[in-house]
Amino acid sequence: MHHRSIRMSALAAAMLAALPGTAWAIRVDYTLDAGIERNNNVALTADNPIDQRIWRTGLGFVVSEDTSTVQAALDGRIDYRDYPDNVFSDSVDSTFNGRVNWNVLPERLSFVFEDNLQMEPVDALVPDAPANRQRVNVLSLGPNAYFRWSPTLQAQAELRYIDTNAEVTDEFNSGRVSAAFRVAREFSPTDRLSFNAQAQRVDFDHDDLARDHNRYDLFARYTRLLAHFDLGVDLGYSRIDYRRAGNTSEPLARVDIGWNASSRSRLALHAASQFLDTATDALSGVGTLAETVPENIITGTTVINASPYRTRRLELAYTYAGARTNLSVAPRRERRDYLDADEFDQDLEGVDATVSWLARPHVRLGLAASHERNEFYRTGRDFRTRRFAASVQYTWNRNWSMGFEVSRYQRRTNELGLNVSQNVAYLNITYRNR
Repeated sequence: MHHRSIRMSALAAAMLAALPGTAWAIRVDYTLDAGIERNNNVALTADNPIDQRIWRTGLGFVVSEDTSTVQAALDGRIDYRDYPDNVFSDSVDSTFNGRVNWNVLPERLSFVFEDNLQMEPVDALVPDAPANRQRVNVLSLGPNAYFRWSPTLQAQAELRYIDTNAEVTDEFNSGRVSAAFRVAREFSPTDRLSFNAQAQRVDFDHDDLARDHNRYDLFARYTRLLAHFDLGVDLGYSRIDYRRAGNTSEPLARVDIGWNASSRSRLALHAASQFLDTATDALSGVGTLAETVPENIITGTTVINASPYRTRRLELAYTYAGARTNLSVAPRRERRDYLDADEFDQDLEGVDATVSWLARPHVRLGLAASHERNEFYRTGRDFRTRRFAASVQYTWNRNWSMGFEVSRYQRRTNELGLNVSQNVAYLNITYRNR
């Protein structure tokens, strides 16, 4: 990771630690785990697979703070892998997702820190082998100013500096300045309408690999929040102006619907048609606290580059949390058209499903499955990825547990001789602080 991002993240952490007069009420949940993995194709090669024993240790955490001065939501995980046979160098994978809002002057001025760190592929067209992973970090920080013109009419001005860095893919690295002004009217405790104007200046570190541009968004947002139902609708327009030459524009439309069918189940729908880029998409979910401490790291499938893209996205998610059974199902479909990288234009569709069952007071069984199809329709390349996992966890007491998981990964393609598969068995012991 470039030193610039590391220095800025360290500076943000130091500023938070030094906040004057803050009454801290931080909740920290974490897990420590260690175990041994057996992997029958660690390099994910089609021929001559390498069978490998891997020693693993990991730390996952969720940190939250909610006072009049500071609101924070942070979660992440660090995994260390030791390859005894030196087939690969020992590695550290990490993820982090966090947002901190510091109210400098209550209801007048705040300062916001946001950061998203993920493991992503160096090359999205090849399998998820240890040599094909990189850290991708997006850091955003800046002030918010608030204006209350009446009890039901408020305004907000935002200014952000955004730093993007990829460990390997240099064309992604950039510095950005973003500004926004929002005016909101509350019609009732449940209904709110706002008008939003946003502008962002994007300067890439390597102008020979990427095109600097300005982006402008103008849209209205309506929200309705009820006891069992919530709705959010955005309608507007976006424009991208390249500073050398050229521009393009696109309508902006987003819909989010949530329905709590009962106290234990929820159905959520997200649909969008808009411009996006990897950095903007990474920050869109920052500040949504993980429901549980992250237990593993899965490398993403995002194409890491500098190009904005048009996206048409539809996602559905159903979750159920029962006394003994937990269930989730999440199908999705998306089309991406890159403005500066046609070879990555793609149609994606997939579904993730998990179920766990408390078979006995100390024994929980789990199943997980996912399927994704990714068609790069400009080049005719087609990939289908499937993951299956079965697990059992025995809990001795509130803090200690032991788990065993077997999983299978399959990647099929229409390119001859490039189909791969992998079987993994993992035995571990875990300590939880709560």
